[in-house]
Amino acid sequence: MVSVERLKEVGIFHGINDDELEMIARGVVRVQQYPAGEVIFAENGESTRMYVVDSGRVNLDIEAVPDTHLQVASLRRNEVFGWEALVPPYRYTSTAKVMADSEAIVLDGAVMRKLCETHPDICARVMERVVRIAADQLVATRQQMFMLLHSK
Repeated sequence: MVSVERLKEVGIFHGINDDELEMIARGVVRVQQYPAGEVIFAENGESTRMYVVDSGRVNLDIEAVPDTHLQVASLRRNEVFGWEALVPPYRYTSTAKVMADSEAIVLDGAVMRKLCETHPDICARVMERVVRIAADQLVATRQQMFMLLHSK
């Protein structure tokens, strides 16, 4: 089980009280290890889980044009990816590849969405941060696309 204290370190859980974090720790999250080189999820795949890097490094890539992959993020401790598990249509918008042996806190998207139905206040606080993450990734993607287009 992931401790409440550990969840407090993660930005998407800021502002959530200890009792609420305990619910999340007990029913929503687990820890999983990933070896370097593993693909955690692929772009356009069904989004069922959201992740927080606990240790190691995970890159997010997009296929900008066929056979051209762009790195849009290199994530380290406490950074979130797979936010699409909470946002319809529940499809990943990038590919997550492990660059160094890593450990991640894994949130079950369906269970988190169910928790949102019964505790909308938790959902509102988490989703506010998820939107910020999505916006930041969009900016990074635009920057990479600009560099791709102007490098030719």
